[in-house]
Amino acid sequence: MPGAKTHKKGYLVLIGGAEDRRNDKVVLRKLINLNDAKNIIVVTSATLYPAETAEDYFYAFRDLGIKNIQILDIRDSRETNNPGDLEKINQADVVFFTGGDQVRLTRILLNTPLLKRIKERFLKEGLTIAGTSAGASAAANPMTFDGDNQGLIKGTVKFDEGFGFLENITIDTHFVARGRLGRLTQFLCNGYTQKGIGIGENTSISIKPDNTFEVAGTGIVTVVSTKEVCFSNFDKIEEGERISIDGIKIGFLQDGSVFDMNSWEIKSCQQTTDESAQFEKAD
Repeated sequence: MPGAKTHKKGYLVLIGGAEDRRNDKVVLRKLINLNDAKNIIVVTSATLYPAETAEDYFYAFRDLGIKNIQILDIRDSRETNNPGDLEKINQADVVFFTGGDQVRLTRILLNTPLLKRIKERFLKEGLTIAGTSAGASAAANPMTFDGDNQGLIKGTVKFDEGFGFLENITIDTHFVARGRLGRLTQFLCNGYTQKGIGIGENTSISIKPDNTFEVAGTGIVTVVSTKEVCFSNFDKIEEGERISIDGIKIGFLQDGSVFDMNSWEIKSCQQTTDESAQFEKAD
């Protein structure tokens, strides 16, 4: 029953952006099957095009058999204590944060009654939380932004507090299509965290309560750790200078791979027979 108390942590589904919403919908189908979702709330606060975005996801989820789809387009943090909206959260099986701008999203929702209730239900009542693109980046704490094309130039990558559904692991999206390995690496060099996950387009990771996740979709998931770095000039150079680093631990995961974030290693890998799933479609 929607909103029923289960006293267990829910799934956290993070999508790398540009997920298929018109054809097979593999990533979205995987999402709703995790807890047999019947009631989905789509939060469009991150985007400047809320009407178009809401319509897109409404029809995508409806095509997958979801009959109860509600849209929350909150534009100001003062709107986050609405009793009607809080009751919608109480009845939800999935809360889905769309793409857009993660800084806008966190500025509106961070430390609000609405986000507090979402987090309570995620941690204790089995609510599934999902986010794509900016919605996925904002889910983790700390959260990065900017620095796409200058990832290995010190000072170009910014960061801020994220929602904290996932702590001490930073998420980046559109990872291969937008060449963001340098961006994630620079952020890990600063020492705020030593682990990051870059998610490709039309690709998701479904994180279970035990901190393992399974990859789904046609792109690549990149796992990066700087825990064993043997050289970095990050602390010795000034902003605007180029970063040199050696000893990064990096892995690439395909559809069906299961990864343990506690031990930071692949637990299993299911070989796909679909050759097209080995390549990520660029913008």
